[in-house]
Amino acid sequence: MRRPLLALALLLHASVVSAAPATEAEAQTNLVQHRPRLLPTAAAVVPGLVVHGAGQYALGEPKTGKNLLVMQGVGFGLFLAGGLTIVFTGASRYFVAPAATAAIAGFGLFSTSYFADIYGSVATDGGAAPYRYRLPASWETELGYRRLQDPQFAYRDFLVERVSRQIGPLRLSPSGFFSTRGDTARYRIESQYRLAGNVDNPRPRDISFVDLTFGLTHYRYRPEHFSRSGAELSLDARYDLARLGATLRGSFIELGTGYALARVDYNLSGVKVPYDLDHVLLGHCGFGVTLRGRSAPGSEAIIYYDHRHDEYVAGLKLRGIGSGVIGHFGLAARWFFNDQVGVAFEAQAGSAYSAGASLIFRSHQDARKELIP
Repeated sequence: MRRPLLALALLLHASVVSAAPATEAEAQTNLVQHRPRLLPTAAAVVPGLVVHGAGQYALGEPKTGKNLLVMQGVGFGLFLAGGLTIVFTGASRYFVAPAATAAIAGFGLFSTSYFADIYGSVATDGGAAPYRYRLPASWETELGYRRLQDPQFAYRDFLVERVSRQIGPLRLSPSGFFSTRGDTARYRIESQYRLAGNVDNPRPRDISFVDLTFGLTHYRYRPEHFSRSGAELSLDARYDLARLGATLRGSFIELGTGYALARVDYNLSGVKVPYDLDHVLLGHCGFGVTLRGRSAPGSEAIIYYDHRHDEYVAGLKLRGIGSGVIGHFGLAARWFFNDQVGVAFEAQAGSAYSAGASLIFRSHQDARKELIP
């Protein structure tokens, strides 16, 4: 697998090095939580479209505004460099993977700096965010429903099932998508190993991490007489934006890059068709926030872009030759009513559309060690 971009490495630098004490960060947040927010919010939304961080400058947080402006510049530079490389090389196979990875990372940094500015200008309870963290559940199960609208296939309704087991820094997650008509299914097992970041501290100073992810996936398309089996390896990371400024506490950016190889087999009666090999560039970016209010710790929401084209929603459908080149966009949220029960919502848009919800049950074997107010 290709090395992650230097920009990604710099952004996630020192993700496990101790940050400023949480009490100091909370004190900084409390200093600005009572300031008027109307003007900073307006500045973040309108002039902030061009100058990311404008809302923070209006709020009286020039250092945070400068950090967001730098993030915008780095993101725009990476996106432009990656995009122009693809255009001027004619999407050469020797350049397209690193160029596309740079463009995805650049898009993630650029968009996040804008969303983070709005978030930091609106949110007044950032000091509560550290108390909303929840260690990964020892056991977690999910059962839900997804509705897919795809013009190319007849399937529509799916049952979703997932089981997850956390063992120290290792997490194992088998899952399945099952068509209610019994004609299509997706089976997947995923393992994630935490290379850097919090593993057992219930009150971490930040929520940054770097994970190495390995996955095996099998798709069965019975009416269309083919199946697809593949393996993938990726590097996935989250960066706590509180490192850029106290007003951003409770928000984060996610970036990832990787590679997948899949084999497509055909099952046509009386006809022997050779299999195909499918090489897939993996990449994703997203901006997320920790949910507060009436939700229980562990609740969060994220808006994201995923470049992979081998999922049900595939690539974004557009007019012209660019259709299908871009991946898909999505919104996901997890809301927990208490320490054990919650719901998950998800919506995706590509060449197909998907939306649905799930019921989640979780169990923490070390719950007595965690201090949840």
